[in-house]
Amino acid sequence: MSKTTIKLAAIAALSGCAAVFAPLASALDVTMSGFIRQEMAYKISNEENPANRGGFKHQEAPLLDGPFIAGLTGGALTEVACGGLSVGTCQEDKSTDNDWNVFATKAELDFNIQINQNWTGFVKLRGYYQPDVFDEADVYYPGEDNADFGDDTDHFGVKNFANGEATYLSYSNEDYMIDIPALYLDYQKGAFWMRIGQQQIAWGEALFFRVADVANGLDLRRHLFFDLGAEEYADERVASPGVRASYVLSDTWQIEGFAQMFQPSVLPPRGSPMSLVYQPFGISYHDGFQKVKDQVNVGVRLQGNFGDLEVQAFAVSRHNPDPIFSLEAGGQTNGPFGTGPAGPYVPTPGTSFADQPFIYDQFNNGFGGTDGTNSPNMWYWAAGLAGVDGTAVLDNLAAITWVDEAFRFGFGLVPDANGDFVTSALGPHSITGVSGYDVLDAFFAFGGISGNLGVTYAAEDVFGIGFNYINYSTPDSFFDQLVMRFEASYTPDKKFTANDLSSNFIVEDEYVFSFVFEKYHRFSQSFPATFFILEWMHKSESDLLGRHLSGLGGTEYKSPTGGEEDGGWDGIVFAFQQPFPNLVWRADLSVLWDLNGGLFIQPAVRYKPSGNWTVEAFANLIDSKDNASIFATTDWSDDLTVRLTYQF
Repeated sequence: MSKTTIKLAAIAALSGCAAVFAPLASALDVTMSGFIRQEMAYKISNEENPANRGGFKHQEAPLLDGPFIAGLTGGALTEVACGGLSVGTCQEDKSTDNDWNVFATKAELDFNIQINQNWTGFVKLRGYYQPDVFDEADVYYPGEDNADFGDDTDHFGVKNFANGEATYLSYSNEDYMIDIPALYLDYQKGAFWMRIGQQQIAWGEALFFRVADVANGLDLRRHLFFDLGAEEYADERVASPGVRASYVLSDTWQIEGFAQMFQPSVLPPRGSPMSLVYQPFGISYHDGFQKVKDQVNVGVRLQGNFGDLEVQAFAVSRHNPDPIFSLEAGGQTNGPFGTGPAGPYVPTPGTSFADQPFIYDQFNNGFGGTDGTNSPNMWYWAAGLAGVDGTAVLDNLAAITWVDEAFRFGFGLVPDANGDFVTSALGPHSITGVSGYDVLDAFFAFGGISGNLGVTYAAEDVFGIGFNYINYSTPDSFFDQLVMRFEASYTPDKKFTANDLSSNFIVEDEYVFSFVFEKYHRFSQSFPATFFILEWMHKSESDLLGRHLSGLGGTEYKSPTGGEEDGGWDGIVFAFQQPFPNLVWRADLSVLWDLNGGLFIQPAVRYKPSGNWTVEAFANLIDSKDNASIFATTDWSDDLTVRLTYQF
């Protein structure tokens, strides 16, 4: 079946759902609504995604003059900018030039079903088609088909979770996906309410920030989290099958609980426009998901009020939907020393070369050519971008690979008291006298390297509280009806990706809190009220992306500086909405300031000339000071988004 046929069949299937549900209308009260939307995010930056091969900084291999290379060759090599002991380690320039971050057609159909006075139902069907307007470099992936990404970018190819797909109720191909984000029944009788089926569970009310909103992960494959800020992850939050219920205990108190099948967050596939992971590193989700696929997340929340003060307390026992990464066996069947154990420097006795946690690009099963990492500068640049310590990762490799044998037996070097061969990214060091650049020379002597990352979804308990208070003052004054919200959570023994990408995860108690101020204020009788929101979020151990602070801020020229010296991560959000008379126009502004050195500004305008048509335009303007910012991996992606929607 051709791609065109598949695409037309998918669109026809989505459009034909009305016919499927039409017979129900005679027996049930069924109402249908929906929309079709064209979404276009045009790049207003000349930069490319640095995580992709087509966006790599073009660098040649450095001079190979460290002690390891000198030892193998009988003397230091000089002025060898490309090559080394192998041939062709200069990296080919495969840079690309793209105009679009998103160019997609989206359709949704909603079915509201009234069964009787106690039972109702709701179904949401969603289709998303992204034509292949993105040009990415041709790259061979170990263990995968030789895909021509210049002609056929895989936008939705995370298919090793549930049923071979990223979510429980979805079907996807390279450039489209169809899913069911909602399929549930509601039961209401007196003080009791229950929802059964595929659903999102959205606790918490902060914009951009997620403190109490811990039930579901996010699907970031479409436009990351750079959709219209006011929509608050409504399109990204991942649904899964579950049961949610509440019971009104009194006039002022109610209790709510849920049990829901575990569903991981979904990252963009590597090589796709919004990819977040450095392309030489493949991610294997399958084994990590198989270990927890039968797990159920549960939570309970008590809500009530004392006069004007609303309070809540919640507890959630879950597997964190966000993956924890660690290096896993590369699976390469042959390398510079054969399959091993063989040759002068061999892997740990009893293992084979396939057990090494990296892959040599220029040997069989390698990444292909020079598409992997092939210089120390590129190694440290990529580590800084990923939020890990490049030297720590290198030392982990040096301690568990053939380099350990080379250091110990070839040069009589021993690790220090901490078991480390390398203690800094630059310069010679005590005890071993080996710098990170020298060790990387040893690795790259036989070609560039790439690797595989495995994932772990860690179990954790999250406890939280919240307060809402409405302040009443002089009528029509700015402080009258000012809403103040506070949310806080505490996660004991939370696990984070280790700075050396080992399975020895960072374990810390983490607390998170946010203060929110909201207000509708009318500045003029000629205009509807303006909505304002001001927020502050603090996280003690990680940034907004969930990366541990100790691994942030590294570059080619310095080790990570982190954010812990400042007492954690802090972010501030300011946003407003201003409708115009007759509600035809609306102006929005959303700003997220990362106090670690980043800024996101989203001005927006909405035009609604009729009940059926809506035109929205917004710009995403992103900047980061350095790799300590949450925006370091996305400040290339400034774009202007236009959404044209027809509702029915």
